Amino acid sequence: AWWRTGRRRACASAAAYSSGCGGCRRRAWKRRVRTGRPPTRLRKHIGCTMVSAIINWLRASSDAVKTSLWLAPGAMFLAGLCLAIWLPRLGHGWSVEGNPLFAWIQGGSGQDAQLLLSTLLTSVITMASMAFSVTVVALSLAASNFGPRLIRVFRANRLNEAVLGTLIMTIVYLLLVLRSVQGSWQATQVPHVAVAVGALLAVLSVLALLAFIQGVATSMTAEEVVRRADDELNLAISELPDLASAVLMPTVAIRPDFEAVATRIPLPKEGYVQSVQFEGILAWAAKRQAVVRLDFKPGDFVVDGDRKVLLYPCPEDVDQVRRQIGQFIVSGQARTPNQDLEFAIRHLVEVAVRALSPGINDPFTALAVIDRLRGGASRLCVKQLPSDVLHDGAGEVRLLRRVTTYAGAIDAAFNQIRQAGSTKPAVLIHLLDAIGSVGSHARTAEQRLVLSRHARLTRSAGLRDIAEPDDRENLERGFEKAMLVLR
Repeated sequence: AWWRTGRRRACASAAAYSSGCGGCRRRAWKRRVRTGRPPTRLRKHIGCTMVSAIINWLRASSDAVKTSLWLAPGAMFLAGLCLAIWLPRLGHGWSVEGNPLFAWIQGGSGQDAQLLLSTLLTSVITMASMAFSVTVVALSLAASNFGPRLIRVFRANRLNEAVLGTLIMTIVYLLLVLRSVQGSWQATQVPHVAVAVGALLAVLSVLALLAFIQGVATSMTAEEVVRRADDELNLAISELPDLASAVLMPTVAIRPDFEAVATRIPLPKEGYVQSVQFEGILAWAAKRQAVVRLDFKPGDFVVDGDRKVLLYPCPEDVDQVRRQIGQFIVSGQARTPNQDLEFAIRHLVEVAVRALSPGINDPFTALAVIDRLRGGASRLCVKQLPSDVLHDGAGEVRLLRRVTTYAGAIDAAFNQIRQAGSTKPAVLIHLLDAIGSVGSHARTAEQRLVLSRHARLTRSAGLRDIAEPDDRENLERGFEKAMLVLR
């Protein structure tokens, strides 16, 4: 009887905590704390919330890891440390003289080994200084010519990480092995295998330095910068579902006075929205039979206290809801390509706008960017962009959000290039050709309408700023050709 009574009290405590008033929840919590554990539902909620927050943070931090210069060098630093500890023990005291199998291994006394290791260490340190200097110069030139935001493209180069990591690993290895070798040792006491591996690592460092110089010389060209930025855009587009296979949910109207009756929840952190776990917010809203509207999207800048989260029905504890929803939103100091399609488009556009500036005046780079944007826009025509309305399992509207539309993506791609190149006929004519080419891939009326609008804007900018009659005539022909495709 006492066991059944205690069990009923425990179940009542858990139920009171999950659905009762504040006083009941506090009393239920105190009763269960005396047993050493919180209610079962609360434990599950805390666990799921922590897992969701960790997953969302990892998703937002993935770009910082991909574009960091410390990950591979840090791992190779540890590898060099482990090799310097293990290899001196391997073959310690081996006699390599007269053995043809070990002719490539250095033989000699401890003083000879010290001299070889110190010479190799000095040489590799000099090569590392050269590599770091070249890296700094390359980043400075990239920031001045292509924009400081494109430095992340250079940091994401795996070759640079591998070369820097090889140099650091070799320096650490040679330094520790040199410390372990004593000059008074006889030839039978010297760890010849460890010394020979140090020589091999030094040769590998020389080859890595040559590959590094070749890679830096290639990466500084405008074509390579545009290609890498385009690869990032294509990766973001490839993650979208195909237009034919996408499942379209029917649009369900919400109450017209939603904005008037909903409660505005302040955001917990200032910065650029890097990641939003929409699935978590959807599950949270479905569990509470609520409707949530997010007046921002990944890539937008929010300020601490911005009331851009609308919730209906009104919650009892706004601060608690703020903390719960805030765990699904990660903000940081910079935009990332995660869930932000316009981020990769902006990088390409920035290269074109800088190329069209009076200080650089390189229209050929702008034409190359337009070609890449044409390819991305054509692939985007056959992809389904995220919906601005999410439903629960029962088909009820639970989450309204701002998303990137096809019109928004095309605006981000063409607006600034048209404005910066309005006085350059070659750029505007090439832009019209690109719009017509993208129009041949259009699948919906919305896409054709957006492209037609940009064709008219391009024609209007050219007729306003171009004075040469032949150039105006070529512009008109390009416009008519594009509109013929878009009809």
